[in-house]
Amino acid sequence: MPRLVNRGNAAAASAVPDLPPYEPPSCPLNETARSALGQLSNNRGTVPYESQIKESIRGLGLGVGDVHERLFSQQQRLEGLRERRREKGITDKSPEEERLEEHLASFEDEVDAVTRESEETLRGLIDMRNELEDEAVILGELYTTAATSHAAIAAAAQERRGADLGPEDDDEEDDRKAEPVPSTLNTLKELRTRKHADYSKLTPFQRYAKNNDYAGFKKLWHDAAAGDGGAPLPDASRWFRSNGQPVMDRPGTNNRRVTAAPGEEDDDDVAVAREFVSFKCPLTLRDMEEPYSNVKCKHTFEKSAILDYLPRTGVVQCPQTGCSETFSRASFEEDFFLDEPMLRRIQRARQTERNNDLDEDEDDEEEEDDEEDQASMVVGGARRVRGRMPKPEPE
Repeated sequence: MPRLVNRGNAAAASAVPDLPPYEPPSCPLNETARSALGQLSNNRGTVPYESQIKESIRGLGLGVGDVHERLFSQQQRLEGLRERRREKGITDKSPEEERLEEHLASFEDEVDAVTRESEETLRGLIDMRNELEDEAVILGELYTTAATSHAAIAAAAQERRGADLGPEDDDEEDDRKAEPVPSTLNTLKELRTRKHADYSKLTPFQRYAKNNDYAGFKKLWHDAAAGDGGAPLPDASRWFRSNGQPVMDRPGTNNRRVTAAPGEEDDDDVAVAREFVSFKCPLTLRDMEEPYSNVKCKHTFEKSAILDYLPRTGVVQCPQTGCSETFSRASFEEDFFLDEPMLRRIQRARQTERNNDLDEDEDDEEEEDDEEDQASMVVGGARRVRGRMPKPEPE
């Protein structure tokens, strides 16, 4: 079928002159827009996201601590079974020992996999929170830029009008000669690009190892895996390899880091002393219920005690002997945090103490039963079975 052509539309299209390239409107933000931008920079809507990130970070640390505590307790159980078998000179393994060995062979790999996945997720959450914090700074800078541009444009226009003193028709000509207004959208994109570039230049040590949440995660993981009597957590400078990858060897293992960079020391090659941790608050000298640590000096106090110690205004020196850091009540939320690893250590110590008390009570009951048994065996010189009358002596 022949194609029909609308000759009228074709003629109209050929009559349209060539148009210049499209340029978006260029005009400064009005007073309402600037005010709205200022409110946005002061009252951000990211608080719910920040709270969710905080809870997610806490959940990751507690979850990893739980699985490593369970693994550690089962490893201790297996070692106890082996030790008792060796003491008795028995070569054959008990069914319980064989069951634990088979279970731990796969459970250790599962725990390590969960730990690696949680650590990677944690770094992603830290990146997200940093992006939210940068967004607040960007909005503030954007508002300042918009306000400054508006003031500069208005001042330049006023100066031109005052110097010209020509007819009012010249105002349109002055506007055409004015400098182009910076695009608010382009400025936003430029600020975001700059912040992203600055963050990308940071090393993993600067991004994560110096972050309190990452440090808390490492402490929870290490304390649960190494046990209360284990070696202390290595220095933060050794949490990442030279290639930027995190060191994920389980504390207490003898695994060699086959992917370590040449010349890099292995964690197992460095002997460290066992760590002694006091659960008593330096201010109250009593065991802590809510241990709060300082982000600068890392000293830990009972929350209520350190709050009572801080003055209403001004700053005060750290109460820990020999520490020169200063605290203030106004910056308490920024400078102090609930020390989850310390709290879990305190809880484990109390649980161990309760278990020991129960064992002692059971031992005392067994001793009392033994004494009663011995006393009941001899009554008035006659032997009898407990619960039965003694047989009369033969005449």
